[in-house]
Amino acid sequence: MIMFPHTVTVYLTGDEAPVTFEAATHITVLRGVFYDSSKAVNVRESGLTNADSVNLIIPFSVEAVDGVTGKKQTYLPQKEYETAMDKEKHWTIRTGDDCFFVKGKIVRPGLSFQEINASFDNVHQVNVVDPKDFGDLKNWEVGGA
Repeated sequence: MIMFPHTVTVYLTGDEAPVTFEAATHITVLRGVFYDSSKAVNVRESGLTNADSVNLIIPFSVEAVDGVTGKKQTYLPQKEYETAMDKEKHWTIRTGDDCFFVKGKIVRPGLSFQEINASFDNVHQVNVVDPKDFGDLKNWEVGGA
């Protein structure tokens, strides 16, 4: 059941392909998330040079599909995902320079964060992943900049 109105595309870069050991990019489209962004109005008010931010709510029941094949994916925690041999069947989200998301269904295999950020609005690197495993709406709260 899709509860929220937004779609985002999550990119994980830098993983090694199991056969070739070349850098791989895994792209997952998440439907049914809540995307809430705030643009900085004045650097003097906040004191930050990059005060733009986004909060992303991803329900545990989110609809996740492989961005390239369109096949359904299931979530794996980060460490399990890292050791999985069948990454195309799973998705995860993590902090760091190798994980970013873009609002909408934007599937561009082979492009880096910099290339996607230069071509599209609403591209964010993940800087916080906070699981909320309680209550009626179990979800991940993801922060990006």
